[in-house]
Order: sequence, then structure tokens, then C-alpha cells
Amino acid sequence: MSSPSSNDIAIVPLRVDEWRDLKRLRITALTESPDAFSPTAASALAHDDAYWQRGAQRAAESPDFEMFIVRRHGYGVGLGSAGRDEHGAGHIGAMWVDPGLRGRGVGARLFDTCVAFLKCRGCASIELSVTETNAPAIALYQSRGFVLTGTFEPLREGWPLKNLHMKWERS
Repeated sequence: MSSPSSNDIAIVPLRVDEWRDLKRLRITALTESPDAFSPTAASALAHDDAYWQRGAQRAAESPDFEMFIVRRHGYGVGLGSAGRDEHGAGHIGAMWVDPGLRGRGVGARLFDTCVAFLKCRGCASIELSVTETNAPAIALYQSRGFVLTGTFEPLREGWPLKNLHMKWERS
């Protein structure tokens, strides 16, 4: 399988007027990969448009938080978030790429973009969580210097799957 050309794929910050893309991509991600995220598609579908508008506004206006959208020929096909907390630690979340683009380096580019954003904001450590069954994501994160911390939590209350915590620290 060949990789999409760099002209086909762009990874860009979400703009405030793109809240519909945020809503569509997040609901698609939660529907397509329900065991990759703690929130459910049902919970996302319950939010009104104002919720998604606030999320896009936060991403567009905060210097320490960004929602990145993967666009192929201009159409949103993935997303990931990167935020710096009040203690200076970075957090990556909401990572999802359309299944048709998986295994082609697109997720790695998205992840690297999120990490670069946080490093540019001075984060000396970056944290994330990943479902224990998501071996490709764990391998990607480990290839970028993230390590399993040994801590975890249930994916959802009463759910058998675990969210494993991973961390990168500047050496």
C-alpha cells in the first residue's frame, strides 16, 4: 500500500468556524473506534451545536491548546489534540485517523505535529493514555520515546479494557 503524497495530506490547526468538522470527526472517531476512547458516541451525540462551537473556539483561541485536523484534499479525515496544563505538562488526546489511511504514516505525522506543538510550548513532559489493545498506537508512541508508566485506569466505569498511561520526558 503506498503512502498518500504530501500534497494529499495537510495537518492544520482547527479554525473557530470549523466546529462542524470537529463535531463530525469526533463522532465518527467514537463510532468507528469505540474502544479507543473513554467517551462514547452516544455522549458526543447528546451535545448541542453550542458545545462544539465552544470547543472549536477554545482550540482556535488558546495559546496552550490546539486541535489538529488531518485533511486529505481539504476534507477532514483525522484529528488529535495537544494541550499544555497549568503545571507545564503536555497532554495528547483524541488521536484518530480514518481507517483507510492507517498504516500509511498519517497517524505518525499527526502525532509528531501534536508533540512538536507541546515541545514548542516548553513542555518538559508529555502524557497520554492509550487502550491496552491498541498495539499499533502503543508501538508508535514508544518509537517516539514514550514509555508505559505502569499506571492505568478502566476505559470506562465497569469496562474490562484498560487505558494505559504513557509519558515522555525531556532528557
